[in-house]
Parts: sequence; C-alpha cells; structure tokens
Amino acid sequence: LEISMASLPTEEGMCATWLVAPTIAAKADAQCESSLGWLRGMAQWHAALMCGPPAPVCLSTCGRKAQDLCCADIGGHERQALVLRGSRKSTTSLDDMVRNGSMPGSLQSELDYLASTLDGNVDPGEVLMRSVVATNVACSWTDVTRLDEMLYFWGTNIGSIDHFQMSCKQDHADFFVSHSWAEPPDWCTVMGCHAQYAEVKAAELQLVAADLAEERGLRWEEVTFWIDKCCIPQQHKLMVTCVHHIEDFLQRCDRMVVLLTWHYFSRLWCVYEWAAFLAYHEAKSLRISVETFMRPASRDLYLKAIPNISIQHCKCHDETDRVVLKQKIVQYYISEDAFENFAKGTAVAMMAVTVAEIAGRSDFEFETEFFPWIRLAYDIGQNDLANALLQADPVAWRKSAGLEFVVVGSEAGNRRLKFQEKLNEWFDSYVQPVLTSLKLRSVKPEALQVLEKIRSSVTEKKSS
Repeated sequence: LEISMASLPTEEGMCATWLVAPTIAAKADAQCESSLGWLRGMAQWHAALMCGPPAPVCLSTCGRKAQDLCCADIGGHERQALVLRGSRKSTTSLDDMVRNGSMPGSLQSELDYLASTLDGNVDPGEVLMRSVVATNVACSWTDVTRLDEMLYFWGTNIGSIDHFQMSCKQDHADFFVSHSWAEPPDWCTVMGCHAQYAEVKAAELQLVAADLAEERGLRWEEVTFWIDKCCIPQQHKLMVTCVHHIEDFLQRCDRMVVLLTWHYFSRLWCVYEWAAFLAYHEAKSLRISVETFMRPASRDLYLKAIPNISIQHCKCHDETDRVVLKQKIVQYYISEDAFENFAKGTAVAMMAVTVAEIAGRSDFEFETEFFPWIRLAYDIGQNDLANALLQADPVAWRKSAGLEFVVVGSEAGNRRLKFQEKLNEWFDSYVQPVLTSLKLRSVKPEALQVLEKIRSSVTEKKSS
C-alpha cells in the first residue's frame, strides 16, 4: 500500500490521520489482513473529514480476511475494489422506507391517461419506454457517502413513485440491467459478511458506465440504464402492463449488463431476461459483471447452477410469475426444452468468454478457469459448443500480445487490445456461429421475423 498522508488536529485535540491521495497497489494475500482493516478506518476518516466534523471511528478494525479485497479486471481496466464496509442498520426496515413514497395527483392523472390510451396503441413499448441516468443508481467504490444512499436503493425490490420519477421518457437505453434483487442465501459464506450486496451492484454499474463513457467520449454519469424499479411506475396499475411488455424494453436497450451472482440462474425471471435478450440481440451486446463474485468458493456454484436451469425448478418470488413466464416461453420458443437448452448453451458460452482473459495467465489458470466450461458444454449435450471452446488458446494469445511482461501506461493498453482482438476473432469464427444455430433451433421462426421487424424499426427511429 502506497499512501500519501497528512495529519490534521481534530476539535477534540486528537491527531486524526487524513487520507489525501491514496494510490492502492495491494495484493490480496494473507499478509495484508491488518493493512486492510487499517485502510478501511482510513477511508472512513477521509469521508468524515471531507463531509463534516469527524465522527469517532475505530481504527483498530484489523483482521479482515484477504478475500474481502476483490481485484476486478473489467473492460480492460485493472481495478482494486474494496468490499470491506460493515453493515449499517436502521431502526426502520428498507421495505417500510420505500413504501412511504407518495404519488402527486398530477402524476396519477398522467399515468391514468397513459393507461387509457394503451389499448389502441400498436407499440405500447415505445410509449412506456424510460431510462435512468447512471448517476442516480451507481457510484464509485470510493464514494462512501453515495454508497450509503445506494444501499437504500438497491437493498430491496420494492419501489415507490419517487423511484419512478428518477427516470424519464426515452426512446432507448444504453443498458438493460438484469440481476437478482435478493442476495444469495450463502452470501456471507462466499463473499464475507463485510461485503454489502447492494453496494457491490451500485459500484459494478459505475464501472460498466465508465467503460461505455470512455468508449463514446461521455461522462459516466450520462450513461442510461433500464431498471425495473425506476422505469416501471410503482404503486400504479401500469406496473402489471409494463411487466407484460418486458420484451419491448429489452428490444429498446442497446446492451444488457448482467450482475451475475452464482444464484442468478436459479431465478426464473433472470433466466428469461437472459434468454430473451440474446434472442433479440447479438451475444456481443451482453456484458457480464462476474469478476467480483467469481471466487474459488463460488466457481463450482456457477458450474452447478447452469445445468440445473429449469422452468419448473427455478425460483419465483411470486408463483403467478411462473404462469406468466410459461405463457411467454410458449409464445416465443419452440418448446420449454428448447428454451432451457438455449439458456444453458448461451450461459456456458458467455461465461467461458468472460473468464478467457484470466485463463490466459498460465496453463494452470486455463485448466482451473476455462477448461471446466468446455467439460460442462459436453455434459449438457452441446458438443458443437464444446468444440468451439476447444479452439480457444488464451495462453498463447496472451504471450503473443506481450502481456506476460509487466508494463504500464499506453503500452499496457495496446497489448491488452491485441489480446482482445485475438479473443474477438475466436468468438466470431467459432462461438457466434454455434450460438446463432442454437437460436434458430430454439426460437420460433415467426417470433424471429417479428423480432427482426421490431429491431429494424427501433434502429430506424434511433437513426432519425
């Protein structure tokens, strides 16, 4: 840890250490346990000094496990992600807090009128489509104050009209956000009890927004998301209508980001969103945020979850949702088996692509990180996919790009770009054709024709 520090006296005459300009280069191993506890205290002191009078913070909270320091390598950026913040408890439950929202009479009237016009509208998705800017739902790992606010938003799926007013009417969104609102039951066992699921989601979305902003020359705060809690009017009858038009929203999102915990594929809504998006869009439009969640303790959980994808056994918060989703599957897919196979095959393929960069670091990493996905493709009966994955050689790609040597600055970016080009070439040549074939065997031809017309219409409107 390289820390630039200064000492400032507090009102109590104590000597508080002020974190001025941290440059974190920590390796997550057992030797940094005490440093991590010290760093957490330092970050809290920094927030207190920047936001007001210092609050008493215990600086001797050492002994944090090294696994609570997550190294996230996302979108070509090496990032150190601290997931060390302890639980903050409120005397009022989160569900009670969000239920306290009220609906202004003018908005009630506007939504009522909108609902009355939908029956005759040939494209209700266009009328109902909204998006929320990233600054309202995401924040940096280092923004302690905003993380507390994000805990309030991401801590429950129950929303209010106040959340709806965070979004605005738009023709499309940059990302559809697919995730499970509830944390995995074994979250503390896998991630450690100091990692807040709600905060991880907010911070991951900020990284996603930052990558797209860099690509487009925008500020990350301007990137837009479709999130049900913001973009569906809570506490209004239109909420049911919007749920029935989930496909329209998926079509009007350029990309989808999946906050992929190991229990994501056990939730039927999550599986449906995953499959539906890949039925409408190319697989390259799917962004998986899994690096923070993928640990030795969770790797096997992912490998076990995908073969168990089942309409019958996946969980629903409300069993009436299963009826609705079954009707949608019958409408768009050749059969329930076809839907399940499509979800399983695409899940294995995209997970393999996501871990390919890590797998390129050594032959050992290839065997532990990548090869299990090849084996799983064979196990679920998708031999074409397994053969496509076998064509990957990320270790050789990494060496040819010069990534086995430590470099910094623009040269590091150039070498990573060379590796990414090799990865893209493999995906386009071997994996994408398998996924296209799988889609044609799974989705009804008439549904594909309708989807293509809608996609063309959306593209034309965006261009105009």
